Amino acid sequence: MQHISKRFDATQALEDVSLTLYPGEVHALIGENGAGKSTLIKIMTGVHRPDTGTILLDGQPTHINNSQEAQTLGIAAIYQEPMIFPDLNVAENIFISHRSRGMVVNWGRLFKDAEAILAQLDVKLDVRMPARGLTLAAQQAVEIGKAISLKVRVLIMDEPTASLSAHEVDQLFRLVNTLRSQGVAILFIGHRMEEVFRIADRITVLRDGKYISSRPKAEVKRDQVIREMVGRDAGDFFAKSEVPRGDLLMSVRGL
Repeated sequence: MQHISKRFDATQALEDVSLTLYPGEVHALIGENGAGKSTLIKIMTGVHRPDTGTILLDGQPTHINNSQEAQTLGIAAIYQEPMIFPDLNVAENIFISHRSRGMVVNWGRLFKDAEAILAQLDVKLDVRMPARGLTLAAQQAVEIGKAISLKVRVLIMDEPTASLSAHEVDQLFRLVNTLRSQGVAILFIGHRMEEVFRIADRITVLRDGKYISSRPKAEVKRDQVIREMVGRDAGDFFAKSEVPRGDLLMSVRGL
């Protein structure tokens, strides 16, 4: 994505923002609320179109006019709350976007194909069970399986750990590492610095709709990232002030 700008009425949501994703790399995109992360994601997934700028895929300019076109290009997104159909089974959820399967369902093939996709992720789930019985981490695994079924090339993960326990985060990051090893480009949006520095290969910072920096994780420190996100040092959040000491208020002796 090169020099992307987007305005909504009087609000400049993005101004001259560039972002580059590589196969087999986890790219963290961070910034405060209002930094422009959500708008950038919506442009990548075809929800919004940029006012100016260019989107390149394999070096060729492309236009993403809607979510169906994004899906066809191999761009998928998972969010904090997985978009799961609770009354459908796991296999149906994985292939919910496949119109080409026709009106008559070959259940044997559906279950077999779903199991093969989950096996790629080293995930063990009963593909026949209703999705309503899944943990949140398992639901996200199904969402990732759905993306794989669509031959995902770029996977956007928008705050995927926000509602997960520490154990579930570990499970999710194992899946992320598997996708990375398979050559998927992953855009990880998060706000927990510990998780960002744990999983990312590269970190890009946005602030107030503008591009601030993009560097390999090894070349940046946490305090530096926070300073770039907010525009000031972390220590400036809590200004120290001298307060005169007053008279004794309470004293306890020999308790």
